[in-house]
Amino acid sequence: FVFFLESITPSIMSQQLKFIVEKLNAVPFRRNFNLISFDSLEPFALLQVVNDVLAEIGHQNKVDLREEAPEQTAIRMLNFLRVLGYKPNVETGSTIASFRNGLVQAEKQVVYPLLQWLLERLSELKKRAYLAKFLVKVDVPPEHLQDEQVAEVYQGYEDLMDQFKELHKTSNQLKSSGFSTAEIRKDIGNMEDEREQLTKRVERLKKRTEAIPDYVQMLAACQELRTERERETRIAEMKREQSFKARTRSEGVSGGDFAGAESVSLFDGDERVGGGEAEARCDGNEELRAVGGRR
Repeated sequence: FVFFLESITPSIMSQQLKFIVEKLNAVPFRRNFNLISFDSLEPFALLQVVNDVLAEIGHQNKVDLREEAPEQTAIRMLNFLRVLGYKPNVETGSTIASFRNGLVQAEKQVVYPLLQWLLERLSELKKRAYLAKFLVKVDVPPEHLQDEQVAEVYQGYEDLMDQFKELHKTSNQLKSSGFSTAEIRKDIGNMEDEREQLTKRVERLKKRTEAIPDYVQMLAACQELRTERERETRIAEMKREQSFKARTRSEGVSGGDFAGAESVSLFDGDERVGGGEAEARCDGNEELRAVGGRR
């Protein structure tokens, strides 16, 4: 059994190493590692690689380790890993303290699993780190909250945190709703082009119809004719509605009364404005009626 574990452990580390190198050579890191060069890194250089990955997730980690004390590096990394939700797979008999020491000393059995975990869920962890800036509460000792002014400020802080949650939720819903600003701008541009084409077409029709003899009189006659036709349609519709209501209201009413009412002409022959000649000329000139309607 021990021999089996000893033989499988190098295989697992080899797979981890291959995955880590592939990810570090790709966007956004663009390193130029191979399996041998990466596995040969000095502990300090390996720890800098870990820090660079953490910096890609959270910009507050953009630190040159040569300018930071090792104790401060350990505290910063461990706090950030706690925010990200990393749980080290400590072996039996090991402790969090041993993980901390292994991280600071850049031990491969500690660093490689950590790098694999970070690189596998890079985009997810970026989002988590962004939200943590607004949603990880500041620890205030209970005795300080006894002060009325401190308690009021802390309550306002929690209210703002709740507002952020709602706004972030709304933002995600809008992003996933399918709306795209680029598509909207494209649609607006297309509608503006169509409007310009319609405007030009109307201007061309105006120029063509203005050359027709008696243009003004014919235009006025067409407008009056259209108004009278619309009025006739409305009256006919009202008449049909009233007839229907009367029939349903009383079955005892004689059908002859309605027939007599329906036989009454709504318009006399000479009530149509413009006469048959104007109607015929307007019907024969669709372009003129279109221009008249727009005016």
